[in-house]
Amino acid sequence: MAKDIVEQRAEHYGDPKPNMERTAALVSAYLDHEVTAHDVAVIMMLVKISRAKVSAHADNYVDIRGYSEIAEGLR
Repeated sequence: MAKDIVEQRAEHYGDPKPNMERTAALVSAYLDHEVTAHDVAVIMMLVKISRAKVSAHADNYVDIRGYSEIAEGLR
C-alpha cells in the first residue's frame, strides 16, 4: 500500500528521490550542516507525526506510510 501512495504522489510531484535530494541540499545550505535525502524523508514523517498529535486526519497516516517507503528506498 505504501508503494501505491508513493507512486500516486509521483504522478503529481515527480520521482521522490531527486525531490528529497534537492530538499536536502536546500536545508543543508540553510543550516550550514549536511542533511541527507534520507534525513529529509524522516523529518517529513516527524512533521506528519507532529500534526497527528493535534489532528487524527487520515492524510497524516497515509503520508507517514509514504515517507517511510521513500526513506527505506533511500537507505
